[in-house]
Amino acid sequence: MNEADLGPLFELPADPHYLWIAGTVVTVLAISVLVVGLVRGRLTRALLMAALLLPATAYGIGYLFMLEESKSVEFCGSCHVTMSPLVAALDEDTESLASIHWQRGAVSHTDACYRCHSGYGIWGDVAAKRAGIMHMVRTVTGNYEFPIEAKHFNVDSCLGCHVQAVGFREVEEHLDREIQEELLSGESSCAGDCHEVAHPETALWGVAGPPLEEAP
Repeated sequence: MNEADLGPLFELPADPHYLWIAGTVVTVLAISVLVVGLVRGRLTRALLMAALLLPATAYGIGYLFMLEESKSVEFCGSCHVTMSPLVAALDEDTESLASIHWQRGAVSHTDACYRCHSGYGIWGDVAAKRAGIMHMVRTVTGNYEFPIEAKHFNVDSCLGCHVQAVGFREVEEHLDREIQEELLSGESSCAGDCHEVAHPETALWGVAGPPLEEAP
């Protein structure tokens, strides 16, 4: 069913952030300083510093705004050739780990990609944003190849939500010290080892799909 037909109760709430307001204020201040300088025919040292620093500050705020926007699922899916099949599979697939979480509402539909690919804590957020920037760079430069492969999936991304869950703690395998050490060391992973793969194999080949000899 089309989400628009479900009614306002099922609409995702807005995720407001006000960096754009700060950026606009700083930009207006910068323009005002320059106008004063043009009218007076010169800029005092203080105004000159302001004219230099305010645009740089506005650029920095704009950059932060872009980083926040890049956390959305819609943004991730905008990389048509590479990422759009992965986002589409969230609704279409029923067996991969990502689609199971998505369809059960276990992860936010606003920033699901970011949440699952960022580790726990502030450094997990930093690593996820750094990886996202590199994804954009590789997409723009064409420096990628299929199938898309995650070199390492941080188990903290799973534990950040599941480690406190009663059901998780009741599973006998999760209490095994050897298994815990393998997970924490990166020797094994939740996705693909004990549980279903994170994304369907066909989606990792981009919009063109797998070559005939690779097709299931």
